[in-house]
Amino acid sequence: MRFFFLILLLFPFIVKSQVIDDFTDGDFTNNPVWMGDASQFKINTSQQLQLNSLIADTSYLNTASTYINNAEWHFWEKLSFTTSANNYGRVYLVSDQSNLQGPLNGYYVQLGDASKRISLYKQAGLTSTVVITGTIASTGHSTNPCSIKVTRDNLGNWNLYTDTLSGINYTLEGSGLDNTFTTSSYMGVFCKYTVSNITKFYFDNFYAGPIIVDTIPPAILSLNVISQTQLDVLFSENVDVATAQTLTNYQVNNSIGNPSSALTDGLNGALVHLTFTTPFTDGLLNMLTVINVKDLNNNAITSVSQNFSYYIVKQFDVQINELMVDPDPPVGLPNYEYVELYNKTNVPINLNGWTLMLGSSAKVLANVTILPDSFLIITSTTALPLFTTYGPVIDFSSVSLTNTGMDVILKDAYENIISFVSYTDAWYQDNSKKDGGWSLEQIDPANPCGGSLNWRASVNASGGTPGKKNSVYASNPDHTAPTLTRVGIIDVTHIQAWFSESLDSTYLAHLSNYTIDNSIGQPTSASPVGPDYTSVKLTLSSALQTDVIYTLTITDTITDCVGNIISANNHARFAIPVAAVPNDIIVNEVLSNPKDNSVDFIEIYNRSSKVIDLMTLTLSSYDSIAGILTSVNDISADGFLIFPQEYYVLTSDPAKVKFYYTIQNQNAFVQMSMPSFNNDDGIVVIADKGQQIIDKFIYTLGMQFPLLNTTKGVSLERLCPERLTNDKTNWHSASEPSGFATPGYRNSQYNCNDATTGTVELTPEIFSPDNDGYNDVLNINYSFDAAGYMATISIFDSRGRIIKTLAKSEMLGSTGSFSWNGITDDNEKAPIGIYIIYFEAFDLKGNTSHYKKTAVLGGKL
Repeated sequence: MRFFFLILLLFPFIVKSQVIDDFTDGDFTNNPVWMGDASQFKINTSQQLQLNSLIADTSYLNTASTYINNAEWHFWEKLSFTTSANNYGRVYLVSDQSNLQGPLNGYYVQLGDASKRISLYKQAGLTSTVVITGTIASTGHSTNPCSIKVTRDNLGNWNLYTDTLSGINYTLEGSGLDNTFTTSSYMGVFCKYTVSNITKFYFDNFYAGPIIVDTIPPAILSLNVISQTQLDVLFSENVDVATAQTLTNYQVNNSIGNPSSALTDGLNGALVHLTFTTPFTDGLLNMLTVINVKDLNNNAITSVSQNFSYYIVKQFDVQINELMVDPDPPVGLPNYEYVELYNKTNVPINLNGWTLMLGSSAKVLANVTILPDSFLIITSTTALPLFTTYGPVIDFSSVSLTNTGMDVILKDAYENIISFVSYTDAWYQDNSKKDGGWSLEQIDPANPCGGSLNWRASVNASGGTPGKKNSVYASNPDHTAPTLTRVGIIDVTHIQAWFSESLDSTYLAHLSNYTIDNSIGQPTSASPVGPDYTSVKLTLSSALQTDVIYTLTITDTITDCVGNIISANNHARFAIPVAAVPNDIIVNEVLSNPKDNSVDFIEIYNRSSKVIDLMTLTLSSYDSIAGILTSVNDISADGFLIFPQEYYVLTSDPAKVKFYYTIQNQNAFVQMSMPSFNNDDGIVVIADKGQQIIDKFIYTLGMQFPLLNTTKGVSLERLCPERLTNDKTNWHSASEPSGFATPGYRNSQYNCNDATTGTVELTPEIFSPDNDGYNDVLNINYSFDAAGYMATISIFDSRGRIIKTLAKSEMLGSTGSFSWNGITDDNEKAPIGIYIIYFEAFDLKGNTSHYKKTAVLGGKL
């Protein structure tokens, strides 16, 4: 903070006795010299005098000062705690002694105590007597910044002023008369504190000298549009009430004219509230002209004009544009978290009363204006001085962002959601940068709902771009129309519909957009769900019936947040769900060893005839020693229906899975927190909320096709949903032509050829185990008239040599299948040729049956 006083030039003969110190030289031991407990103070990075003690104590500093008659003192202070009898400050204006802790004769400003007031006291020896009791400023909160001014004439008339906004628009706290002492030798600071406040006293901008005569008229600091007919004018200093409330001293162009009322604020003497009869036009630039308004020293404005506009803020006019969520280790920026806002409009927008939600922490913004096409940095109080060089910045006592997985929401003063992001560390799109020091930057402000597709790690060498255009800024338009993806059941009269992206909440609320078949018709209410507005809750006109499948159809205009219109007749089915029992939902495909920078996925399949709600199910791993589920995660927090014969992919990051593999159904994905699955060997469990196991799959590396060069990025696919989950021959590596995985649709290795004409049958007649997805395995299908048989299956080459024991004394069902992938017991691919499949079945009664079948292993020559 710096104030320069030209009036001092008029008093060269007394400059030596004045005190002027703003500590910008980083030193309090010279020019002027401050003495006393010097080891317990420092000059901080904000160039302020700060207490820097180690234990509970009292500390003081003094400097020479002889001013007392016709004198003025002013200074800035901040006590970052609630004052009490054991925690308070003093600024001595007058003292005849250098030791401010002992007996002295003088005057001081008391900065709080148990009374929480700023007051003026006289001290005679060790006895203090109040001269002026403060009436306005309070030290009863956790941060107490304040500018303070005191004047005294040569008769002992004292005046005490404060400005709690830390400026120079002082308000009179009170006046008093005391002429006991008429000489001075020192002034200084005094701090009394407990151990919790050993660094929480701050002082700056000291002046002691002749009374400064104000000859400068007030200026307009800011205009704040309150409503379509109300305008607040903030002047640079307190203004004379009579001239400030004269209507003809204000005029607005565009045929608006003079205000119908002008009232000075009851608390801030520099603020005037204007009300007009003619409303401001939305978005039109206006000009306010002010004349003849005087300050308290009778300095009058000749004529001054300033532009303003009334503007109805719309969603995404101000955007969350950059996030530093993990600054450590720093790359080049201060090691503190910050949020950057961007005003993409051509009008200034005042953020007074707006709220920034950081997860569940609400930060209410003060009277700050963000200029057109400009940025605002929001950080912690500690970090504030380090970011001032980057651009406009405001602070809160703390700004805490999790490294991954947090909602950040910006609301206006009426609780309307203006901007939101729900980031994860996947948004960096660069594994090398997500460990700290790099910010997340929005790519294209014209695509504010782009989510992970419109954010990435900064590429600026400093690690981020606070206060300026993002380093990743580029055109990244959204041309994709939204779609209705699914419908969940809340209860028999309420449903929730989800869409593929964020939508315009206004359109979402229109009842005419929706119709439901089977005599339901339009809903009776539609409630968009924030903050992202990817879903809407609908109230139905009549209750849903069991065993009925309904269809919700979009019948009118719904757009995403950039205006893309949903295509006509988007629809989704829904029904009252039925509880799952074992083997209704099965594990159908597993990717446990993903490619670099990708993620695991588990594909599930509804092999039942039921509609089942995934909200009732969990995905987990399994401790086979303790026999318990581990790392249990709900599949969905909301209603999520899976219909018969539908596939869904469970994964932590659908975008990464979609990037690496062919996708036939963009909506067949459930984003969830995933258990940690081992790359090679593990157990995947689908269970209900009561931990009843619905399906459990034990996978091993040996189940992968052994001739693959690598299994990284290769999924294990189930051959047939009707066969046992843990029949190892029922699993095979996904085919190479499919891209080594088929998330969300039928497996590339799908094969459900059951025996129909004989007890044991082979299909296909010729198989070619080259992992091309076509006849890669030989299926050995069996059918018996009863269960209870056991089987040993051996495979011989054309020379009668056994090359593979496919099964040995394995229990059979009445029907089923085994599969051979062409790999021998030596883990080598069998050559092209004819093979004998010898199937021996026997039961506990000694009944034995032998079957000898021929198969051809083919291949490319």
